[in-house]
Parts: sequence; C-alpha cells; structure tokens
Amino acid sequence: MIIIEEVLKNPVTGNRKGDVFEIEWYETAKTIIRRPTRSGMEVVIRKHNGIPLADGDILWMDDEKYIELVIKPCECIVFTPKTLKEMGIICFEIGNKHIPIYLDEEHSISVAYESPLYMQLQRAGYEPRIEERKLLQTHMLRAHSHGNNHANE
Repeated sequence: MIIIEEVLKNPVTGNRKGDVFEIEWYETAKTIIRRPTRSGMEVVIRKHNGIPLADGDILWMDDEKYIELVIKPCECIVFTPKTLKEMGIICFEIGNKHIPIYLDEEHSISVAYESPLYMQLQRAGYEPRIEERKLLQTHMLRAHSHGNNHANE
C-alpha cells in the first residue's frame, strides 16, 4: 500500500510505466481517499493542505513507475446562454440549489446531471443537452475566492 500526503510537483521523466488512480469529480476536495489503481496497487491519499486534487496530478513516482490522478467524466447538463443576462439568471437559479457550476472556454455551462434541473432548463427554453464531461476544479465558477485561488477571472 502507498500512502500519499502530497502531490508531486516534478514532471514524469524517463521511461517510467504509468498507472492511473481514478476519482469522481466530487472527490477532488476530500481529505482521505482509499482505493486501488487500475493495475490493482492499493493507494491512500491523505491531504492536509486543503488544495483540491486536479486531473493529471502525479501522486507518486519511483525509478520505474508513477501514478497519475484522473478525474472520471460524468453525465452532465450542458448549455450555452445566449446573453449575459441569461447567464446571470441561470447561474443564480442553479446556485440557489447549491449545485457547483462549471464554465468552459467556450462559455458553456456544465453541471452534474440532475433530472429536475434538466427538465427545468428545458421548460425555460435554454436548450440543455446531456454530455459526458470532466468537471474540473479549474473550471468551477466561484462567487468569492480566498487567496490566489481565482477560477475563470
């Protein structure tokens, strides 16, 4: 078993063999995660710094192998507001439900799939679609931030 308390900052070099540790989008801020990698190696992550895990983080490395963190894609509601006013109204309504909102480079909004929200957006004429996507912390829309953690500014 490997216990990881800090994500490595150094890049993978050489001919190391890669292994994958998969998590769900909502697990990125968890302080303890325990499960096997794709190859079956048992890993425990114990975070103490409060920094969310990110897709592509290198969790562990030795001379022969490394373990990369991968955030699994999930079923999402995706739509693109037509105006800034529409964007504000939609984000306010979704925010009232305490559902995390993700905004990509194309200004499309993604949220984890939830049937009542999907139907509400459809009824309101926002043309939502269902897609498999990775919900990444770097794309999470935040109303406020602390320190240097500024997403999508």
